[in-house]
Amino acid sequence: MLLKSTSRLFVVHPTLSLPDLGTDQARIAATVRQADFDRSILDQIDERYDLLILDWELETPDARGVLDAFRQRVPNTQILALADDVPTDDPVDRGADELLVRPLSDEVLQSTIERLLLQQAYEMAMDEFFRLSTERALLESELQSGLDVGDRYQSVVSDLYGSRARAAAIRDQLSRDEFDQALRQLLE
Repeated sequence: MLLKSTSRLFVVHPTLSLPDLGTDQARIAATVRQADFDRSILDQIDERYDLLILDWELETPDARGVLDAFRQRVPNTQILALADDVPTDDPVDRGADELLVRPLSDEVLQSTIERLLLQQAYEMAMDEFFRLSTERALLESELQSGLDVGDRYQSVVSDLYGSRARAAAIRDQLSRDEFDQALRQLLE
């Protein structure tokens, strides 16, 4: 499986029907949870979500408050805002990762969701790669000093190669434009 686990989407939209993300054509597998508007949205926010799909036209609860709460509580969650028209208060300026204006096709919605999730996975894989590279360099220094860290060094090198392969596999699923966007996001 390209991603380590099935992605989890949280939809804060009263009427949105998502395309089937479990088809053979989908690049990712995802489960979808619709917000329960009879409960506080704040109580439904947690770390398990990889992507928030947010109706930017919501008034109750206020979409801007939902976006702010997600950014504060789970900053690594990707946020896709949907609007009926180009809003005067741009959700991307406020912290959303993407804005789509309706009407939009199922294909555009699906490809955007997949791209955001793949970009997130690529960023996480690269973070892991850089962390392991740093740890390997430190362990090499300790090995040269005569410390007994050979087993840990071998383990880190093995994990490093696995991380590199995972990042490359995710990279291969991204188009050139998607990769450029992921790289810009990674460098921010």
